[in-house]
Amino acid sequence: MENKFSPSPLKSKNLHARLVLVFSFLFVFCVLALSVFLFNVLHLISLNDQSRFVFEENRRIYQLEVMLKQYHLGLKNYAISASPLAEMRLAALDRRIDETLLALQDQPPTGDFALIEAIASQKTALSALADQIIISVDEQDALDFEDQEWGEVERLSLQADQLSDLLYSDLETLRKAGLEQLQGLQDEAVLFSIFAMALGILSIPAFLFLALAVAFIIYAQIHLPLEQLARAARDLQARQFNPASLDGLARRGDEIGAMAREFIQMASAVEQRTAQLAQEAADIRAKIR
Repeated sequence: MENKFSPSPLKSKNLHARLVLVFSFLFVFCVLALSVFLFNVLHLISLNDQSRFVFEENRRIYQLEVMLKQYHLGLKNYAISASPLAEMRLAALDRRIDETLLALQDQPPTGDFALIEAIASQKTALSALADQIIISVDEQDALDFEDQEWGEVERLSLQADQLSDLLYSDLETLRKAGLEQLQGLQDEAVLFSIFAMALGILSIPAFLFLALAVAFIIYAQIHLPLEQLARAARDLQARQFNPASLDGLARRGDEIGAMAREFIQMASAVEQRTAQLAQEAADIRAKIR
């Protein structure tokens, strides 16, 4: 009986190992799905931080462009009016522009160090031209009207116009690059958002399917065999047990298979002992008669 139902050692695998394998697959799937989802969330947070940084830099570039235009216009007004108030405004704007440029040099938008350095160099040249214009205007303003000669002021003002146009062009290039970078970050954030949403939507039915598969395996591998053993025990009690009903379980290489083989051996021993007791009872009755 034992040789008939003994499983092959190579095919033998206990129930605990099977359940550990199944739950390991389920656990690995959950960990992988959660890891990918968290990676997407963290990447989205990083993209959001980068987008805010790029947006702030673009805003700073726009402010710099506006201040340069105000500086350029103020320089033209001073060349006409020679107003001390206009000169004070130019000095204040010059300080603000230098502070903004310094901040951009510390953290250049789009990583374009060369362009920022070129803009800073052009701004330095523009400030030098502004100083020359102020000096020339003050010199001409100190002369009598008939002695004034504004040719030098006009020449310097023309150079300032050309340098300002070059600054505007470089700032526009920088601003466009920043907008393209911001748009790229937004597109990437949308892509990762869609991917994270799709992963979350697909993970739920996949997890439920795996959970149902685990429940089915537990039901098929544990509940049904135990119920079959319980039914065999009731049949044994009613003296209706058929060992062939447990042949499938007895061939299993796990703990339930071992229980089935032990049960069949026990049932065989019980039947033999019952038959022996019946024979002894019959012999006793025969002697009494």
